[in-house]
Amino acid sequence: MSAPAKTPSLIVGIDLGTTHTVVAWAERDAGPGAIRVFPIPQLVTATEVEARPLLPSLLYAPLPGEAPADPFGDAPFAIGEHARRRGGEVPGRLIASAKSWLCHPSIDRTAPVLPWGAAEDAVSLPRASPLDASARILAHVRRTWDDAFPDRPLAAQEVVLTVPASFDQVARELTVEAARRAGLSARLLEEPQAAFYDFMRLAGAEGLDALLARSGGDATVLVCDVGGGTTDLSLIRVARGAGAAEGRPVEVSRVAVGHHLLLGGDNMDLALAHLCEPRLVGGAGEKLDPARFGQLVLACRAAKERLLGGDAPAGGAPAGGDVPAGGGASSGGGAPAPPDEAPVTVLSHGARLVGGALTTRLRRDEVEAIVLNGFFPEAPRDARPQRGRSGLVAFGLPYERDVAITRHVAWFFARHAPEARGPTALLLNGGVFRARRVAERLAQVIERWGGPRLYVLPHADPDLAVARGAVAYGLALAGRGVRIEGGAARGYYVGLEPPAGGGPRPAVCVVPRGAKEGSVHAASGRTFALVVGRPVRFDLFASDDARADRAGDLVPLEDDRFEALPPVAVAFDAGDAARAAAGKQAEVRVQIEGELTAIGTLDLACVEVGVPAPRRFRLAFQLREDGRGVAAEGGASGGPPEGARGGLPERAQARPPAGAAPGGRRLDEAREAIERVFGKGRPDVAPREVKNLVRELERVLGERATWTTETARALFDTLAPSARSRRRSADHERLFWSLAGYCLRPGFGDAGDPARVAAMAPLFAERLAFPQEARSWQQFWIAWRRIAGGLDEPLQVAIRDLADPFLAPSEQRLKKPKGVKPEALDDLLELCASLERVPAGRRSELGAWILERTWTDRDARLWAAIGRIGARVPAYASVHHVVSPAAAERWLDHLLREKWQELPSAAPAAVQLARRTGDRARDVSDRIRGEVERRLAKAGAPEAWVRAVREVVAVEEAERAAFFGEGLPVGLRLVGE
Repeated sequence: MSAPAKTPSLIVGIDLGTTHTVVAWAERDAGPGAIRVFPIPQLVTATEVEARPLLPSLLYAPLPGEAPADPFGDAPFAIGEHARRRGGEVPGRLIASAKSWLCHPSIDRTAPVLPWGAAEDAVSLPRASPLDASARILAHVRRTWDDAFPDRPLAAQEVVLTVPASFDQVARELTVEAARRAGLSARLLEEPQAAFYDFMRLAGAEGLDALLARSGGDATVLVCDVGGGTTDLSLIRVARGAGAAEGRPVEVSRVAVGHHLLLGGDNMDLALAHLCEPRLVGGAGEKLDPARFGQLVLACRAAKERLLGGDAPAGGAPAGGDVPAGGGASSGGGAPAPPDEAPVTVLSHGARLVGGALTTRLRRDEVEAIVLNGFFPEAPRDARPQRGRSGLVAFGLPYERDVAITRHVAWFFARHAPEARGPTALLLNGGVFRARRVAERLAQVIERWGGPRLYVLPHADPDLAVARGAVAYGLALAGRGVRIEGGAARGYYVGLEPPAGGGPRPAVCVVPRGAKEGSVHAASGRTFALVVGRPVRFDLFASDDARADRAGDLVPLEDDRFEALPPVAVAFDAGDAARAAAGKQAEVRVQIEGELTAIGTLDLACVEVGVPAPRRFRLAFQLREDGRGVAAEGGASGGPPEGARGGLPERAQARPPAGAAPGGRRLDEAREAIERVFGKGRPDVAPREVKNLVRELERVLGERATWTTETARALFDTLAPSARSRRRSADHERLFWSLAGYCLRPGFGDAGDPARVAAMAPLFAERLAFPQEARSWQQFWIAWRRIAGGLDEPLQVAIRDLADPFLAPSEQRLKKPKGVKPEALDDLLELCASLERVPAGRRSELGAWILERTWTDRDARLWAAIGRIGARVPAYASVHHVVSPAAAERWLDHLLREKWQELPSAAPAAVQLARRTGDRARDVSDRIRGEVERRLAKAGAPEAWVRAVREVVAVEEAERAAFFGEGLPVGLRLVGE
């Protein structure tokens, strides 16, 4: 019999910050005043270890032969101060801002994409995913803690891990997963709340009483936390409970949180780097390569911290001793005044530290001007963030377009406190507010809104406040302190079908804003119909609007109130295949339940109603790549589920129940036509009927272009179980590949597509039964090109392995596989150009082969293929698969010498190759882009094409729709009140 689990004896708070990681702790039965900071042991040089309160959240990959000590098991990386130092000396080997990458929607956050912008040929360079990088930092914390407290291992303690309040549910779940990989079970806490918990710890009951006295008994506190990667805004209300007498405990609640703003110290470092870069390179238009620019950003960060540090209002003022706006205490502890200027140096490539170094200097007035005027300009209360076409972007991160933090603060406050002119108090957190002028500027901007006299609450140390506040939160849960109430910061809604007569699309509230942790909410009075036996998609939305919706309320989706989240999916097993085939139990009735879990994540589920033993199916968030696909638990878009087998899943083997998909009788008739041709041998099926199958389907269902995704998938599910029947004749084989590829294109978009693609994957190795038929080869290649977006990297590489000997120049002498003599090589080339998950180096190689063909072949399809291979913005893959700018520039050099009037694909290919992304690791040089822009204008290209090359322009939805085909099914139908 196992021993009962022990109650954790310690509460440990971990601030996994963009710039630094901090750990604090306290005995579970201690008071808030007993919180201590854990100095984290780390390498400070290649051989020296030192315990420091701040662990730089950085991973450095040592050069071959460098071999630093590895006392903590961090290899192949070094983590902490030594990583920071060496990362500033050696370009291209540092992983920074992993926390910001966790919320990047356009990459596969589980793929090894970091260090960002590393050279394609750096095959020996260790890489990590944003998820893995975060887990490695937490694992370093766990190992060093366990060494210091062997009798109290970290995994056995109550761990509180902080996240930005604005983190969406995907980023929160990834953070929980990072902790799990590090061997920890953690509860999440919003960082602004943690900062306020630390304030309450320092202020005590007297400080809260003083705050209420100044605020007339009801205080509205604006918490502004500007970290390394994000700006986090929260409103907190402090008031006395109804009927509470003076001196009785107060009630504290979090009223609102802001939108996710990828805007913080990193952006300021980037702005300073852009200021310094021309001074370093000298020549007009010259730029540093991505790796050395990364060094420059780190050097500017160090200079900024020196120039702005040391003169902030002192922390640790007497409880309640708030600092009025525009005032403030003198520099604390006799800290030296910051210098007037600081050097900024970018060292040479490699291990060499002298020779080739570039140096300039930054003045304090320059840094203050950029930070104050650019990030904290004057902003009236009715100010709104600007929505420009381009923003400050680097290293692939989609930073906020408008960097004026004050405008975001004004917009946030106006939305959530529309009746108030301004807050009564301001709590500042984040290293940037160490600078007195920055703290004063934000306070002055807010005070000019005309609200009550503003008090800036004291903060003892913004670097440590969040970790300490996380411990104070854990103590409050144990009854040792005031707890901040508030529940869910956002309400969550599921989108329904748009009304037939037009108008806003409706949504039903499933988790109301303010929902308490652990409380299950059901959309009462709303019953939904789900088709059994196949996954369906749920479009999920969030809103932080102040209006109070209840679970089950039906509301119109308005763009300015709702934010689309990654979709979720569920699959109800059809159960008995025979009953399903007979058309029984085609649908089940369900309610949607939602819960804000105790660890801070969102749990949604469909629960069957009207049956004695209801089934419960959890809705799983899509965590991989860019969220365009959906996945049931155990699978993910962009490839087959883990552990998928070669055979067809049961739901694809059973005929879908009658009437289960749109079309009713007509769809049944179409299925019957497919089964006549591909089902069990039918002697009455003439060869002409095989050839005319597509024509018959169009007669029944309408032209193929009008088939919805749901209809196309229903046809595929009828065809796929009879895949072996394609070997009956050459016509059967050609028709199978034509219809299968068309009905499954683009390989994702429906919740069941990962399973469908997994079922198709083994068929590639079987190739053709009638290899002498050129038309069958053509349809075979076209089918795989159509579903390329659903193929994972291994299968795409396998396709290239087969194709390369037939596409490579003869001098490559690649060995062709025995027994394979494919036809329709131009279609094979188009297929290979569409394989965006093949490693960038091999895609560059293919582009070079095609470029060589353009010297003698004027086929416009060749340049179309090069444009697809070298596109700066992928059509479906994670952006880390993009080929290098150097390769794209080589191809553009040749394209610019072509006669565009003779090549209809020249201009579109040039746009794909030269499109501006704002990411230095992907963009071609300004010189090349300028030449392309001029050539496009001369050729009379559409203005939208020219603008896409000249400035950062989001890919239009129409462009994506043109590539991805029909819209995705909603999956829900409201059937009962």
